[in-house]
Amino acid sequence: MNRRQLLAMVATLPLAAGFLRSANAAPLDKVMQKGSLRIAVYRDNPPWSWRREGKLVGIDVDLGRALAEKLGVKPDFMELTADENMDDDLRNAVWKGSILGEPVADVMMHVPHDREFGLRNDMAVLTAPYHRESFALACDPARTDCKGSMVDMAGSAIAVETDSVPDFYLTGAFGGRLRGDVVHHLSAAAAMADLFTGDAGATMATLAQVELGLSAAGRKLVVRRGPFPGLARQGWDIGIAVKTDSRDLGYRLEDVIAGLLSDGTIAGIFTAHGITHVPPGDHAAR
Repeated sequence: MNRRQLLAMVATLPLAAGFLRSANAAPLDKVMQKGSLRIAVYRDNPPWSWRREGKLVGIDVDLGRALAEKLGVKPDFMELTADENMDDDLRNAVWKGSILGEPVADVMMHVPHDREFGLRNDMAVLTAPYHRESFALACDPARTDCKGSMVDMAGSAIAVETDSVPDFYLTGAFGGRLRGDVVHHLSAAAAMADLFTGDAGATMATLAQVELGLSAAGRKLVVRRGPFPGLARQGWDIGIAVKTDSRDLGYRLEDVIAGLLSDGTIAGIFTAHGITHVPPGDHAAR
C-alpha cells in the first residue's frame, strides 16, 4: 500500500485518538544529550518538503525546525524516499532503518493519523496531528462549471495524479461517466500544469497541492473544496510518528505541537507557504 493507496484506505476508517502515557522509555534524554532532533520528511513532496534551488523547504521542514527549537536542540533532517508502502516508510524512518544502513529518525513528519494503520505498525506510535487535509477541484471557469454537478463536467478533460484518490474517485464514481475524461500524470504538479496550459478544464488533488499550484497559475481559476458526492471521507488528519520506545519524546512533541497550534505558529507556517491551515479534527471544514 503506497501513500496514495493509504489515503484511499484512510477515507473509510476512524482516526486515531493518540496514545496512553504509560511507557517509561526515555529517548528524549538521548535527544537532549546529542543536541539535535533527527526529523524524517518525504523527499519531493511539495508543499510539505522538497528542494528549491538546492535548499530543503516546505511546511513540514519549517514545523520540524520549530519542534527542534522548542526542545532547545538543532534540527537534523532525513529526506525519506517513499517506499512501496507506508508500512515500509515507518520501518525505514522510525523503528529499524533502511536496508542501506541509514539510521532512523527521532520523529517522522506527515503521517496519516489513522487507527488501523497505527495498530498494524506496532513498532511506531502515531500522535500529535497538526493539520487536516482534504481534496479540492480547481477549474478553468471558461471550460467547466466547478460548482455545479460533477457529472456536468463530462466532456472536459480532468487531470489527476495516477493512482491517487482523485484518480480512483473520478474514474469509478457516477457510474464511470467521467472515466473517459480523466487524464493521468505522474504528479499533482504535472496535473495542475495541464490546467494552466489549457490542456484540461479541471484538476483534482489535495487542497494543499491545488493551492501550491494556484500560486503559479497567472490567471483566475475557481476552486471547489467539497463536499464531493460519493467520496466516503472528505479529509484526514496528519501528524507525527515516533518509535514505540520513544514515547516520552512523543509526549513532549505532542505538547509542543499543541502549543504551536494554540499560539498560531503552525497557522503562520502554512500562511507563509500560501496554504490554508485547517485544524486537525475539523470534520466540518470544506
